Amino acid sequence: MSVSHLAAIVLLPASLLMASAAPAQPLQVPGLLQQQGNRALSGEVLSAEQAFVLTPPAPSAIKAEGTRQLLQLHWRIEPGYYLYRDQLKLNDAQGQPLALNIPQGEILTDAFFGTVQVFHDELHVEAVLPEHPTQWPLQLQWQGCAHAGVCYPPQQQSIVAQQLGQSTSDDTPDADRTAEGQPSTSPTHWLHSLALPASVLIGPVALPTMALVLFLALFLSQWWARRLQLRLGQPVDALLMRSVLAGLLAARLAYVGQWWREYWQPGAHPASSALQIVDIRDGGWNLWAGLAATAAWILWQARGNAALRRATLQALAAGAFILIAAHALRNWVEADKPAIAAITLVTASAQTVDLRSYQGQPLVINLWATWCPPCRREMPVLAQAQKEHPNIRFLWINQGEDAAAVMRYLQTMALPLPQVLLDPKQRASAHWQQRGLPSTYFYDAQGLLRGMRMGELSRASLAEQLTRIAPVQPASR
Repeated sequence: MSVSHLAAIVLLPASLLMASAAPAQPLQVPGLLQQQGNRALSGEVLSAEQAFVLTPPAPSAIKAEGTRQLLQLHWRIEPGYYLYRDQLKLNDAQGQPLALNIPQGEILTDAFFGTVQVFHDELHVEAVLPEHPTQWPLQLQWQGCAHAGVCYPPQQQSIVAQQLGQSTSDDTPDADRTAEGQPSTSPTHWLHSLALPASVLIGPVALPTMALVLFLALFLSQWWARRLQLRLGQPVDALLMRSVLAGLLAARLAYVGQWWREYWQPGAHPASSALQIVDIRDGGWNLWAGLAATAAWILWQARGNAALRRATLQALAAGAFILIAAHALRNWVEADKPAIAAITLVTASAQTVDLRSYQGQPLVINLWATWCPPCRREMPVLAQAQKEHPNIRFLWINQGEDAAAVMRYLQTMALPLPQVLLDPKQRASAHWQQRGLPSTYFYDAQGLLRGMRMGELSRASLAEQLTRIAPVQPASR
């Protein structure tokens, strides 16, 4: 078997994921009754930026009231549109809410939020500015809808101190702070910089990092084996190839054995269970079992030929060094792990939610799209896991699609609507620097990222990740 054939086998689990992005669209939830009356819209629906125009905050908008400084915020609201009073929020850099002086609004029975207070035409709000420099920058949020039955995702704008002529200097000695823009030289930061990402972006294609590392290790081992074969006149190349195939088989079987209950489910059709075992797209391999089996095969096959045995083990060692080093950098060296995103999204049940509100419980965040085949294939696995593990909260954040497309898909795939979030602007993808779909992130109850998987999850690979964030075992039947 040639190197190209083996490379095809190795890279088969790495489904090529196209990093295509859909343009953001207003959230149009099907089935909503249009509001009637003189404010009903006709013609094209405006974008959120056109419907709700915030006057840029400036130093001239600040007034003093005693020891406090108040920022005057002003929105111009187009006819036929309205802003929600309860969705006006201003948070500091730590996510703590700041006081807002909001006037009373008009009472409206809204198809999205029920009976609410809203504002038409224009809105004036006073915000109390923070006193401590560490509270900057501020995050302003507002949300509105149209009487035509269109609801927009929450809009956000960052307000920095310099924009308002505010000082952010403090009394912290310069020696105790790292200069802005200068990377830290601490050993911890140096180690973090060596951590391997879960995937590598090559043009528009995202590939799992370990799949590429495996290909590189095989290429190096095969190249070294060819050199030794030409020098010694021994069949090093052929023996290494057979040994690697035996090692790959052992690595897969060891992983399947570890998660046997997830692969062979009582009551499931035997053909279906067998197909899951041979479906290596879930990335289920046991590195140590594979290396041990490869070395054992070489020792057995070359037991009567010391020269062949030494040469083949030497070629194997070259590739094994790359694999072990990459495994250590991927799993044992902690990278700078992103916290749960500080963004507010709209659920499929038309409720706004801040992702940080889920801290305090184990959390699984799945980024997906209806056009993504691996996303659709893994969806039943995730939905079933949510039923089996009620102590873990699963969130499905759709990327780049409008609500109509998501709601059509949810008619065929029963997911809890409050746990399906709409992200037409793909802010979650930007936060996690997502390179392909599906991408799944696993947070523990303390809000720490414990695992990440780019690509399709099986019951076994999902169960493996869940053990990192909660004391769960492979589900028994």
